[in-house]
Amino acid sequence: MLRRVVAIASLAGLLAAACAPASPQAQPAAPGQPAQPPKDFKLRVGLSAQAATLDPHFSIGNNMRRFGLFEALVGYDESSRFIPSLASEWRSVDPTTWQFKLTPGRKFSDGTPITADDVKWNFERVINPELRLGVTTRVLNIAGATIVDPQTVNVTTKAPDPIALHAVAAVAILPKAYFERIGAADFGLKPVGSGPFMLKEFIPNDRITMVPNPNHPKPAIASEMTIRMLPEASARVAGLRGGELDIVNGISLDQVEQLRSQGFQVVNNTQGSDIGAFIYPNIPDAPTQHKLVRQALNYAVDKELIAKQVYRGLTKPAQGQVLQQTSFGFNPNLKPYPYDPAKARQLLAQAGYPNGFSIKISLATFVLEGEAAFLVVQQQFRDIGVNLEIVRYSDAAQFLDRWYGRAPREHLLSVSLRNGPTLDGATALVWFRGTQPPPVGFYNNPAFDEAMKASDTEMNPQRRAELIQRAVAAMHEDPPYLFLVEGLDAWMASPNVANVIPRADGDPAMEIVTPK
Repeated sequence: MLRRVVAIASLAGLLAAACAPASPQAQPAAPGQPAQPPKDFKLRVGLSAQAATLDPHFSIGNNMRRFGLFEALVGYDESSRFIPSLASEWRSVDPTTWQFKLTPGRKFSDGTPITADDVKWNFERVINPELRLGVTTRVLNIAGATIVDPQTVNVTTKAPDPIALHAVAAVAILPKAYFERIGAADFGLKPVGSGPFMLKEFIPNDRITMVPNPNHPKPAIASEMTIRMLPEASARVAGLRGGELDIVNGISLDQVEQLRSQGFQVVNNTQGSDIGAFIYPNIPDAPTQHKLVRQALNYAVDKELIAKQVYRGLTKPAQGQVLQQTSFGFNPNLKPYPYDPAKARQLLAQAGYPNGFSIKISLATFVLEGEAAFLVVQQQFRDIGVNLEIVRYSDAAQFLDRWYGRAPREHLLSVSLRNGPTLDGATALVWFRGTQPPPVGFYNNPAFDEAMKASDTEMNPQRRAELIQRAVAAMHEDPPYLFLVEGLDAWMASPNVANVIPRADGDPAMEIVTPK
């Protein structure tokens, strides 16, 4: 059956005030025509972290496709509904085959046509485990792609897959000929895509400058967008207040309230994310190999305290799982691990560690209030005899190398797992599957894997939800994770810009931002 979904836009409520620097005004529209932004509207964004490469397949976190450089065959609107993109239509041919019709006339930003051969090559690249690409974790059930005709491609799965379209949406389409001509390393620095923006300049760990892609059917509105890496929140806030930045992320909750009171816009996304830490059970000779130890670490932390004091009551403790009520597969029967230091010490003694031990955590300093939360964790671990050394990473590339196992890992790694843009539990749970290729994989729980494997091919939504709930319960009992709080993602914007809309993937669509 033909499945084609057309986006229905919904605007988030935006706050406005007059206490920020003036911005260029939109030009008056002719009768019956929308207002046009000024030709010199330059959008300025400040981020806490930035990818060291613009290759959208290399890593999922800080993936530049969401800022408008790249597109996939299918896309999402802000509520994670599928919309046409490089494919104008698609249909299920059989339980393991999806057919996509390429949108006629689409080109990459360098003017070369997008072909079925490009699509086939991209799918072959992302399913190759030897390349160790971050996006491979999202396409584990994709078997490959075949060309039907110059405008038609079939994507096949290893088994019937109820979320196959989500995997397809994770694969940005890159120009095969250009990539092969310059190589992977140079492509990461000088990429060509098909999105509403195209690259003008990229200085790793400093800034990215983009301009509208003239070959896109809806080029970006801003005449130029500069994304600056500003690890210090104070620099991002100063830039916003001083009129040097229009949109920023990673603002402390104290500053969010101050800025809102001064008329700046709050763009907060709470859909499908959490804040916690991987606890690696596969580090040789480490205490975290023991299930009782990992349970003890969860009993040792006061999640209510973190939610109320660190996150100002704007979130709540995770329900003993990495899923939220908005996520498909959420298990309503699970509760948070209670704060019970005595129980934690008892479990450590049973595991053979009555006097505790020392471990390390990789901490991403660019996660909202992450350091404050893990300072609480550090103190409460100390109360049960566990010395937690915090190893801080402000460089996203170094941190992601540990996430993906490309560099030696500490015993824990701070994360904010997202179920977006799918809002499907399988998205976040993919990290814990025993089928994850090395070196990414780290967890082996037969009960979890059995339930998840069955859910992979279960096309009945109710039965599939029950299977994911069973997997989540198995993971709760044998935790490879420190369950802390449900996530929140606060962005701030100047009152002089509009259409800064929160999305399920956490980041606004910069290409539609306009001046007020």
